[in-house]
Amino acid sequence: MPTLLAPAALAVLAALAVPLLIHLARRTEQRRTDFAALRWLRAKPRPRQRPRFEEWPLLIVRLLLLAMLALWLARPVTPAAPDLHPRVYVVPGLAATTATPWLSERAEGYWLAPGFPALDRPAPTGTVPVASLVRQLDSELPPGVAVRILVPAVIEGADAQRPRLSREVDWRVVPGRMTAPRPTPAAPPVLAIRADTARRDVRYLAAVAAAWNTQGATTDIAPPTAPLPGIAATLAWLSGGTMPAGLVAWVRRGGTAIIPADMAAPPGHDAIAARDALGRAFLRVMPLGEGRIFRFTVPLAPATLPALVEPDFPDRLLATIRPVAAPARTDAAQLTPETGAVPTFRAAPLREWRDVLALVVAALFLLERWLATRRRRWVGP
Repeated sequence: MPTLLAPAALAVLAALAVPLLIHLARRTEQRRTDFAALRWLRAKPRPRQRPRFEEWPLLIVRLLLLAMLALWLARPVTPAAPDLHPRVYVVPGLAATTATPWLSERAEGYWLAPGFPALDRPAPTGTVPVASLVRQLDSELPPGVAVRILVPAVIEGADAQRPRLSREVDWRVVPGRMTAPRPTPAAPPVLAIRADTARRDVRYLAAVAAAWNTQGATTDIAPPTAPLPGIAATLAWLSGGTMPAGLVAWVRRGGTAIIPADMAAPPGHDAIAARDALGRAFLRVMPLGEGRIFRFTVPLAPATLPALVEPDFPDRLLATIRPVAAPARTDAAQLTPETGAVPTFRAAPLREWRDVLALVVAALFLLERWLATRRRRWVGP
């Protein structure tokens, strides 16, 4: 249904009275003829004149011109008709011909890849996030569109959650396999330490830094006044009081900081990150901006934290700070989408008619000028 984006512009329609007044006030060219006998007639009251419009074609064109101009200013739009053709999506790695039995004159085929390219284009390379793309197409397609997805038996690049959609999809497992992602070697962990010279707990985290450093480089240990390391490094700040503003800003940019129990962290919600052999929490984690803060809940001493002197403490701390990524390979049946999500389809884009109306206004203006300036115009009696 047509809609006006600027309905207040219809106030311009009040200007339609202007051509009417002009045509009422305008006197056409008249020729006067005197008759001698008229002076002998008895004077009578002159008859009342009714309003009379002359040159109807010109008047109508002028009224239409103003009406179209007002409509152009009001910006009429109409929603584009949604495309309800069935869709068939093929996971890259499968042959495009696997969709042939399900394609018809109405069905359309696409690759399940970023941008959803058509099947007649070359197959995308690399691993694609299947579950994420399934959620995306569900949110972008209009309600009522039938969707069929062709997947191999094993899916690479899956996330840890089964897709929850607003519609039922035909999830078909067909022969074929996806390209396995190349493992990316993790960067070696780096632990930088900023500590007061009088603190005794520096040696425990220095041992952790030496254990993490497999390249044999010198451990970065400096006083709190030293420059901060890069965001990729883990920073242990051993000092009491509150966190310095520079350290807080460094964490907000994406850094990971470890602070002792006698340092107060900024307000926020934290969670247990690690426990000792007796099940007692000794390390908590709190997100801050794009980074994280790990705070010990007990002093760094063997009397309060016996795990400090255990041989596997550096590995346990590294596993806590850098958790192992969940496997991205899963069985296709385990990733079958389920329904129940709220539809998030956004209405089709609106189609504006300003360009068409501009052409109509231009045509009416030229017609009005031709009617107003032509030589053979109507002459009154």
